[in-house]
Amino acid sequence: MKSNNFTIFEAIKAGAGYLKENNDEILDYFKESLLLMGYALNVSSEKIIINYENKITEDKLKIFNGYIERRAKKEPFAYIINNKEFYSIDFFVNKNVLIPRPDTEILVDESLKEIYRLNNKINSANPHSHHKCNEPGIKNNIAQNISIIDLGTGSGAIAVSIAKNYKYSNIEIFAADNSYKALNVAKKNAILNNVENKIKLTYFNILNPNIYWYNEYSKKYNTDFYSFDIIISNPPYIISSDVDFLSDEVKKYEPCAALDGGIDGLKFYRKIFEFFLSIIKNSVNSNLTSNKEFCLILEIDQRYKEEIKKIYELTFYGKDNKYNNSREEYKYKINTNNNKSNPVNITIDFIKDLSGKERVAKINYGKNDN
Repeated sequence: MKSNNFTIFEAIKAGAGYLKENNDEILDYFKESLLLMGYALNVSSEKIIINYENKITEDKLKIFNGYIERRAKKEPFAYIINNKEFYSIDFFVNKNVLIPRPDTEILVDESLKEIYRLNNKINSANPHSHHKCNEPGIKNNIAQNISIIDLGTGSGAIAVSIAKNYKYSNIEIFAADNSYKALNVAKKNAILNNVENKIKLTYFNILNPNIYWYNEYSKKYNTDFYSFDIIISNPPYIISSDVDFLSDEVKKYEPCAALDGGIDGLKFYRKIFEFFLSIIKNSVNSNLTSNKEFCLILEIDQRYKEEIKKIYELTFYGKDNKYNNSREEYKYKINTNNNKSNPVNITIDFIKDLSGKERVAKINYGKNDN
């Protein structure tokens, strides 16, 4: 399409035809062409429809054609427009981060439930804490922060969604990733959504957890880094050999490192469980109060539920656990409830999404208010 004699409708129709010839992964060619026209003209679809017969200028047609060419090559729509809605929030996205999926919204739901539950419990246990008048509904607001880390934050979709939907100030979220480019995207989204005061961008590699930085990735944390109340993660869990079978939109454009979960898809889960256990041990060694709670919330593929449960069992009960040499002493130290059937007072639950799939694994340590 090179002529400036096209009407808007004719350009959209031609664009849809070109997409149909070149991209068999699109469900509705005309709709996508219409939406791309909206971004080219910077107007709503509704306004385009009522102005179908207007001529499109040559410069706008050039922009539109560029979008169509990219989409025909199976570049994801979200990367073309640099935007993806997640949890009713608009996020900036580019090729350096995974595109947030609706399936992950349940991870935010469960995280918020746990944060509010923990907040109310802490406040109930601190009746002399001061209430802030600008935070109605909180039982007894305290100065102590609830510390959270979002492992593999990518675009920051999970961290930002939590920060934006948690209404109180006593929260500190470490948005962690091993990609500086991803952290720059997360920073942009934190600023765009006015939650940068609740979020600390953190360079962290779960495969080498001794490396962690913050403050524009130049200042190293001290040992307090291992003192999170809640760990949240949607880790890579595609089996390495399955990556080549993903759609072209995914395997050709989205960052492979954020998809590949290793030979069995569970490489990162093992490391995350080790990290969670190290946080519990650190609290024990620091002589923290016996009612201290910790929570690990993970997105999972329900096909690997039993394998993840096995990792959980090996981490805390298994004979081949790396901490087995001092297991009896360890059990004694962290046994807050003297529960012989569950000597480390830790539980795992699997939460289903709206389609009935077990999408989230939630592991609680020290929770005794069931």
